Amino acid sequence: MSMDKSQSTRHMGYMWITEWISPKEAHMHGLVEVYFEGRTKFQHVIIARTHAFGDALFLDGYVQSTELDEFIYHEALVHPAMLTHPNPRKVAVIGGGEGATIREVFKYKDVERVVMVDIDDELIELSKKYLKKWHQGAFDDPRLELKLMDGRKFLEETDEKFDVIILDLTDPAEGTPGVLLYTKEFYEAVYRALSDNGVAVTQATSTRYNLFMYAIIRNTMASIFPIVRPYKAFVPAFLSEWGFMLASKKRDPLNVTEEEIRERIKDLHLKFLDVPLFKSLFVLPKYMKEEMKKYTRISTDKDPAKIY
Repeated sequence: MSMDKSQSTRHMGYMWITEWISPKEAHMHGLVEVYFEGRTKFQHVIIARTHAFGDALFLDGYVQSTELDEFIYHEALVHPAMLTHPNPRKVAVIGGGEGATIREVFKYKDVERVVMVDIDDELIELSKKYLKKWHQGAFDDPRLELKLMDGRKFLEETDEKFDVIILDLTDPAEGTPGVLLYTKEFYEAVYRALSDNGVAVTQATSTRYNLFMYAIIRNTMASIFPIVRPYKAFVPAFLSEWGFMLASKKRDPLNVTEEEIRERIKDLHLKFLDVPLFKSLFVLPKYMKEEMKKYTRISTDKDPAKIY
């Protein structure tokens, strides 16, 4: 994603960010105050207060998460995988620079170690300063080891085995390194870094704008993992149901009992996910399942799938 896909303008006395969701559709965010605007080594960053969504993080002109609804995205990303594993102790988080992903992981008291890997150290420092509502002190948890490096390189080289690997990644956009974080070779590295009962989850782009990519991610993970379950959640700031993909070595999330889910989430103080919602997240409508059947491609390093 590049900055030429967004515009900052003034109109009626307000500053606006125009987020180009597709070549023919845009979302205009009216800003109350800009806390930070600048470029790290890797991306353009705006942290601002918006009229509609409260505080928000924009990377390369695209909203990443907002105060109003970040809990939906982060609970949907983290908890289905954590609950699918019977007793996660070691967790790896790739990406997730806001700190909200590790915030959700640390709600599990039995978690002993979390390795967070993010390449953008400047963004993490900005998040610590401006996104306290997101991380809520999670960066200071003694169970955290923060590694400032390429996430794929970490997974390819680590000798550790993790019970859960959470991939909170940028989209596989054309012209960005993100395209190589959704390939068969990448998921092979994820598989190797998991324990015998390991579970992995990735954000899997918009099911509205990029359903073809959602299907390709499913196909690619299914070429490596015996159990792959697509699911989704509506995130208002994204103007879309957002796709996720859970992959497991042994345990199917659809076989986790309501009694177990109820017992394990009772002390987590969740705002989005509850027992009835858990399995309904995995229910895709008929039209979506039919459309996804049209795509049989698997993404590889030599021929990576991408969104435009």
